[in-house]
Amino acid sequence: MMDLALGALRANPEIAVFMAIASGVMLGRVRIGSFHLGSVAGALLMGLLIGQIGLEVPHGLKAVFFALFIYAVGFKSGPEFFGSLNRGTLKLVLLSVVLCGTALATILAMNALYDFDAGFTAGLGAGALTDTAIMGTASSAIAQLPLDAAAKSELNSHMAVAYAITYVFGTVGLIVFVGSVAPKLLGVDLKASAQELERQLGIERHEEAISIPYTRIVVRAHRLNHAQNLGHTIADLEARYPSLSIERVIRGEQILERNPALVMQPGDILGIYALRDSVGHLASWIGPEVDHPLSLSFPTRSADIVLTNRRLAGCTIHQIKIALVGAERMGCFLTGISRQGLPLPLLPETVLRRGDVISLTGRAASVDALAVQLGRERKASHRTDIAIHAVGLVVGSFLGLLSTHIGMIPVELGIGGGILLTGLVIGWYNSRHPELGALPPAAQWAFSEFGLTAFGAVVGLLAGPAAVTAILEQGLALVVAGALVTLIPPLVTLYFGRYVLRLHPMILFGALAGAQTEAASMNKIIEQSGSNTPVVGFTVCYAVSNVLLAVCGPIIISLA
Repeated sequence: MMDLALGALRANPEIAVFMAIASGVMLGRVRIGSFHLGSVAGALLMGLLIGQIGLEVPHGLKAVFFALFIYAVGFKSGPEFFGSLNRGTLKLVLLSVVLCGTALATILAMNALYDFDAGFTAGLGAGALTDTAIMGTASSAIAQLPLDAAAKSELNSHMAVAYAITYVFGTVGLIVFVGSVAPKLLGVDLKASAQELERQLGIERHEEAISIPYTRIVVRAHRLNHAQNLGHTIADLEARYPSLSIERVIRGEQILERNPALVMQPGDILGIYALRDSVGHLASWIGPEVDHPLSLSFPTRSADIVLTNRRLAGCTIHQIKIALVGAERMGCFLTGISRQGLPLPLLPETVLRRGDVISLTGRAASVDALAVQLGRERKASHRTDIAIHAVGLVVGSFLGLLSTHIGMIPVELGIGGGILLTGLVIGWYNSRHPELGALPPAAQWAFSEFGLTAFGAVVGLLAGPAAVTAILEQGLALVVAGALVTLIPPLVTLYFGRYVLRLHPMILFGALAGAQTEAASMNKIIEQSGSNTPVVGFTVCYAVSNVLLAVCGPIIISLA
């Protein structure tokens, strides 16, 4: 029975690929405390294990799966990457450059110290920095080397082994460093520092923002009976109570739609939009709450709007509110802002950039009016523009084959780098022209997650029996080198960001996580500080480092 199963796997290697993916994902979900391997490392380890039986897996599978992953990374990062190329984010871009440059120098230093070959060196960088894109672009570069097939296979096997050995400490080490060590080195109390940054971002001026942070919108009906409000207009009441908006008035049998100049009379029933933390005051401000469905049936809707207005990009929430809303209550509330799928703090001085997604809830007419001024509404859609993305993969592959020389050194993007570049451009273009190149977030996740996990599985399977020999030869040296590559770059960048760039600690910690493309360490900072402010530093560095670290793969192969 066992011989039959092994024979089936050898004759049909695609079965082994999916077996490695399935078992690897399950292994990656196993938690030890707060740590878990994740799908990619799990699939690679299971691939190494299954690969011990000796399989002939088509090498082309590895390239196809990696292309899906790196294209999705480029598409997602495109709006933020090109949006970060301005003076306002120069410090964060420079921080990523310093970290990636320090990481590359440390990797090459380990190569010289331990005399690793190019495969071990690339895998060391990918695992210790938890950036599998390095392994993908390095693999493309290895394929272009003037070596025989056996030598290339050995380099790829060594790369998989080095990745597997260094990945665990790369993940745990960075989380511990960013979440615990870095704050202690700078003498920072995370909660106090987050509160300080929130004050700088305008938390004490929340009444001037479109919304108050950390609240939700409610609808209530109240009968007007307080003398101080009689004879005043809707605009007067809203100026006095800035956290509510009067949307409809019922006067006897009349339904009076919103008119800021309408004068209040005794017995009027007001349909009110209000922020949740103001509900307890409405009875004392307006009058008793009543159950009156007609007063609450004014039209409302919610929408996600992509900021594309060049004039508003780079402005704070407060500045945008003044520019678009002015003194009049719009009956429209800001319920969230996300950047690359991560929530930004809803504070008046939070700066917005092109490509940010703004969530609004309120009066239908106001939502429509603001959507036109802010940019474009992101419609819910499950359709993917497959033709455009397939063309992008083709163009990127051809672009990666182009090469030039700097002196005697050949320089080329490699297929991975070319596909990353086209993904960046198409993602950026789609953020401004959604009619072309649609790739919904769920499809982006599927491209990225499945592509990378399957790539890890194939790399492990291809490593095969040679992996055991490589572990015995270089295992201990890789552990030590991996720890140094994990810790030296963020340590150098921490002090550079704090004392040279003078970044606020919370932004710096988020930027460190982003610069090493590691969301888990940022989530640790958010959890410990109770604030979303690290996201401000994370997104720019994440987009820039995704490009820079991917480019490091071919450089490592060339120099190692």
